[in-house]
Amino acid sequence: MQTKQQLNLNPLIVGLVACALTLALLALAMPVLVTSAQTITAASPDAAPAVITSTVAAPKVLRIGEDIFPDMLDPQKASFVNELALLALTYEGLTTIDANGQWHPAAADRATVSTDGMTVTVHLREGLKRADGSAITAKDFEYALKRAVDPRIPGKQYVSLLFDLQGARTLAEMDPEKATDADIEKAFAEYGVKAVDDSNLVLTFTRPVASYWAYIASMPVFYPTDAKAVSQDPENWWKNPANHNGNGPFMFKEIDATNSKVTLVPNPNYRQGQAKLDRIEFSYNPDNMAVLQAFEDGKLDIDASVAPELVPTVISNTKVVSDFLHYPAAQTVAMAFNNTRKPFDDRNVRIAFSQALDRFGFIRDQLDGVGAPYTRWIPPDVPGNQASEPGVPDSDAAAAVNTLVNNGYAAKDSTADKPKVDCAKLGEIKFTYPDSPINQKRAEYLTNNLSQVIGCPITPEPISGTEFTSLTKDVRTNPQLSLQRWVQDYPHPQNWLSVYWTCGAFSRRYGYCNLFLDEILKQADATADLEKAIPLYQQAEDMLIQDVPGAFMYNPENLQLVKPYVLGPTDNLSSQDAGWAGQFGPVWQYDIDLSQVPASYPTQ
Repeated sequence: MQTKQQLNLNPLIVGLVACALTLALLALAMPVLVTSAQTITAASPDAAPAVITSTVAAPKVLRIGEDIFPDMLDPQKASFVNELALLALTYEGLTTIDANGQWHPAAADRATVSTDGMTVTVHLREGLKRADGSAITAKDFEYALKRAVDPRIPGKQYVSLLFDLQGARTLAEMDPEKATDADIEKAFAEYGVKAVDDSNLVLTFTRPVASYWAYIASMPVFYPTDAKAVSQDPENWWKNPANHNGNGPFMFKEIDATNSKVTLVPNPNYRQGQAKLDRIEFSYNPDNMAVLQAFEDGKLDIDASVAPELVPTVISNTKVVSDFLHYPAAQTVAMAFNNTRKPFDDRNVRIAFSQALDRFGFIRDQLDGVGAPYTRWIPPDVPGNQASEPGVPDSDAAAAVNTLVNNGYAAKDSTADKPKVDCAKLGEIKFTYPDSPINQKRAEYLTNNLSQVIGCPITPEPISGTEFTSLTKDVRTNPQLSLQRWVQDYPHPQNWLSVYWTCGAFSRRYGYCNLFLDEILKQADATADLEKAIPLYQQAEDMLIQDVPGAFMYNPENLQLVKPYVLGPTDNLSSQDAGWAGQFGPVWQYDIDLSQVPASYPTQ
C-alpha cells in the first residue's frame, strides 16, 4: 500500500496588513473532516488467488466503472457528481481540496486581502500552461468568472456560489429577454472580478471576505475554460474532447456518449508534472450488477457504483470481498418535491408525505441496512450539524393520513374513526427515477409504501439516467416526486445551506424560496468567526426544516471496490468520494503495480 503523499505547496495568503482578514488562519481554524476507511476482508481462507501475468511492459490504465453518463461537462454549468469528478481531473481552480477536506493553493500561489477585507488580489503561479502549452493568465480566470454569471448563458447551476462578489447576483438575475447587451455590459462594469494584468486577479466583495471563499475558489465555476473553444460553439463546445484545453493533471481524449465511455490521458503541461498513469478510462452502465461482474472479471480496476443492495453479494464473494471499502459519506438523500407542482405546492402535503415515508423500512429492506435514517439536512461530522435534534416530520403512517384529512384532502366518507383521503383532490402523482434494475426496486418499494399509507396511487415513472439528470436541473422539468441527494463540496455549513437553499440557488430547481431564511444566512455568511456563525446556520436549518421543502431521508455510505494493484486511492479516501474512491487525492501520483495485474488487463 502506497504511503500517503503530502502536497508540497506554499501558503496562499501572504503580505496581509494589520486588521486584514487572514483566510489561511481562518481555514486552519476550521474543523477538518477526516474519515477513516473500514475494510471488510474475506473470512474464508479458501479465497482464490489473483491471476498474475508476467511483467511484460504494459500501459498503466486505471479503469473506473460508474452508473450514469455525464449530462454536462461545461465547467460553468456542471453540477452533478459524475460531471464534477471528470472536470476536477482536467481543470484546476485557484485552490484545490484534498482528501481531508483541507484547501491548498493550485493555480494561485498567494493572495493579499485589503485592510477592510472587501478586496482580494490573487496572484497566479508563474509559468501556468494549458494542455496545448499556451499560457494561462488572470484574464482566463476573469473570463470563466464572467461566464459563470452571464445572464445570456443558460443552464448555470453553481452561480449562487459567487453571490458574495460585487454585482454577481445582479448579473445572474437579469432577464436576457428584457436586458440589452448594453445593459449587461454596463452591469459587468460593476462586477467584482478584474484581471489587472496577466498575473493578478482582483476580486471585490459586497462584505468582508469569508473563510469559505478559500474553498469556493476550488470549484468548477473558477475553472479556466478556453474562450477560443467556447466561441466556436457556445452551447456544445464541451462535447468535443479537443476543446477541453484545461490545466488539470489529465486531458480528455474521448467523450463517447454513444458507448458511455470517457477516456483521459496525462496533461504534459500540468504544473506538478506528468501523471504516472497512461490513461484513465471511465465506463458507465446503469446496471450495478453488470459493473460488479466486470470488476470481478478483471475488466475494471475500481467499481464506483456498488449499491447497498449488492453489499451481501460482495461480502459473500471471495473473489472481490477483500477489495471492498465502505466509509462515511458526506451526503444527505431526500425524497424531493417539486414545490411548484401540485400537490406539493401545499406544505401540508409535503408534511404528510414525509410522515408516510418509511425510512427505516427502506434502509432495512432495500439498502440491506447500509445507511442511517436521518430527518435533518446537514449530516453528522459537518460543522454546525444538529444530528440529535428533530428534523422534518418522521415516519408516522397514521399521522400522515390525518395531516391530509385535516387540511382539505378528506374524502366524503372519511370519519374520525376511519379517516380517508380523497385521491381526486391530491391528483395524479408520479415518482420519477433513473431506470436501472436496482432503482426500479427502490421505486416500487417507495411507491407501494406511500400508496398503502395514503390510500392513493403513486405511479413509478422510469426514464434514462442522463435524461433524469437533465430534467432535475430546471424547476420547469424537475419531477413531481423523486429521490435526490446533495453531496458536500467542502466541509462548511455554508455549502449545505447558502449554496443550496437560498433563493436563486439550487433551491430554484425545487421552486423553494424563503426570504427570511436568506436573511439569516446572509448574516451567517458575513460572520467571519465560524463559532459565532454556527448558531445562525443552525437557526437557518431549523427554519428550512419547518418548510419541509423535501422529505430528508437518510445518510448513505461510500461503497467502493478497488483492486490491490491500484496504488494511491485507498490511501486518500474521503467522505466526499461520491464519484470514485480517492478522487480527492493526488491523482497524478496514482500508479499501477503491473506485476500484479490480471491477464485481462490492457496491453495497449
